[in-house]
Amino acid sequence: MHALLYVCLPRSEARNSLQARKKVREYLTQEGFDTQLRFSGRCDYFKVGGRWSGSLSLLRLQYEHPKKMARFWKQYEAVSTGKEAQALFREMFPDFRGKLPVGRSSHGHLNGFPDDAQIMDEPLFQQLKAGFNDEVTMETQPNVIFTTDCYVQEPDGDFPWPKTGIEGAKFWVVVIDYHF
Repeated sequence: MHALLYVCLPRSEARNSLQARKKVREYLTQEGFDTQLRFSGRCDYFKVGGRWSGSLSLLRLQYEHPKKMARFWKQYEAVSTGKEAQALFREMFPDFRGKLPVGRSSHGHLNGFPDDAQIMDEPLFQQLKAGFNDEVTMETQPNVIFTTDCYVQEPDGDFPWPKTGIEGAKFWVVVIDYHF
């Protein structure tokens, strides 16, 4: 079964999307998230983006155009191919620039696509803040963790997650597809 994870990395650790995506892969591997052995770590394997490639762009659109996205998702249910999904997306969002966030092929893209790592801004902060957590858990959706360098436990036992989009802008958000 595939699951979606968002990993936040301090901007100071990566100058661009590719560096952020590679750093998060290294971090998850070092933490034993995937030790490349069946039934070890948290998952069998993971990759950046994968079947969730483009989800950050979709989260941003969900925040900025909630009614239009609701119509899109309703029509998307009847789509059966990636090409149909892309055509529907182009029809609904003709002004969208960049790689379309739907109907992607993730095969052979270990590091995902450039938009699979984005700097957190207000739209992404608002869409992800409910899932901020100190561990990967299936109960929390969205499932959002921060690398160990991103937080230090405060004396009251709480973790100082970003509380605003401005604080969130100190982090890259990287999309992870993992299989367990």
